[in-house]
Amino acid sequence: MKKAISVILALVLAFGMLITAGAADTNADSKLQFGSDGNFRIMQVSDIQDGTFLTPATKKFIKEVVIDAQPDLIVLTGDNISAGSASLGIEAVDKLLVKTAINNYMSVFEEIGIPVAVTFGNHDAEEKVSKEYQMEVYTSYDCCVAIDEGEALYGCGTYNLPIYSSADASKIAYNLWMIDSNMYDDVNGGYDYVHQDQLDWYVKTSNELKAQNGGKVVPSMMFQHIIVNEIYDVIIEVPESEKDNYEYVAEEHDDGTVTYHAIKNEVLRTGVINELPCPPTVNGGQFETVVNQGDVVAMFFGHDHKNTFEVEYKGVDLVNTPTAGFGSYGDYGRGVRIIDINETSTDYKTEIIEYVDFYADDQAMLAQYDLYANESSVGQVLAAFFKTIWYSIINLF
Repeated sequence: MKKAISVILALVLAFGMLITAGAADTNADSKLQFGSDGNFRIMQVSDIQDGTFLTPATKKFIKEVVIDAQPDLIVLTGDNISAGSASLGIEAVDKLLVKTAINNYMSVFEEIGIPVAVTFGNHDAEEKVSKEYQMEVYTSYDCCVAIDEGEALYGCGTYNLPIYSSADASKIAYNLWMIDSNMYDDVNGGYDYVHQDQLDWYVKTSNELKAQNGGKVVPSMMFQHIIVNEIYDVIIEVPESEKDNYEYVAEEHDDGTVTYHAIKNEVLRTGVINELPCPPTVNGGQFETVVNQGDVVAMFFGHDHKNTFEVEYKGVDLVNTPTAGFGSYGDYGRGVRIIDINETSTDYKTEIIEYVDFYADDQAMLAQYDLYANESSVGQVLAAFFKTIWYSIINLF
């Protein structure tokens, strides 16, 4: 009965959206530009991974941190929804459920008026609703600056967004690559990879930008869901006796043994590795291509919900951003990433705004963390439930 009521409510919400939301014009052609101070702020939001109903704490956190951080651009780096939690197995109905799921957060960004770029992950289109349809939904919002390249490239949502100079609106001062890292490898198993036609497009477009910039590469950042294989070039296995000398993660094996995997100290800038990264099964040569091209300062990923590390390898920073929500697994590192760039430098600053830090003085929202986090024990959930009620009553007075 409970599931049936949830489905009915979801359908009502979805049909309501169809009635009230017409076909909006997109801002795909609008320009991103550095501010008068030469600065530009990006907020990376990854792995919201909720279904038709967005967890209330996730929605509140995302909205309030956007208002507080005031980014110039929001980048969604995949697993924005969980297709399995927005599906009844009937395509026409699932489209309505998916549209509602996307609206849960896009309506927040639309209301605030922040441009949004979108990439996809492995969970967005696991069921009957394609990435292409989802991209249509995203680009129906005025705030969306994502581009659907159509059938030109493998996947959906591989494009670039130039950022123009504060002093000259016709000069590209920086560039952002949005890459569809795709879903699953049907041939080899595991996760798919960035395919050759996508890499050829990247090189071609990068060279065109370079030519327009007087022969100098345009400094760039790259955003996608799944991390590159080369992350394992900087991860080593260490003996238990030495593990505390590194940022490490323990891996338990079926035979009861434990191995310790650590990021090499010489490449680690900051952050943690709380789970082993999950790159593609096949190395399609993306990272090598990026290194050879020489324009990308840093690559930003999601996918591995508990990792927040920043490492430098072969002149490119590999940066993992944790899950922003409660729709799937995570830990107390849940949050969003802020990236600050300046048009006069290839250097940048970045930090994670964690949920538990953001609400450090808000006992009600901290209680909701334990209420919604799927790693919480039954006892934690029950205690958090009563705490939430208590703080809600207190806030009435």
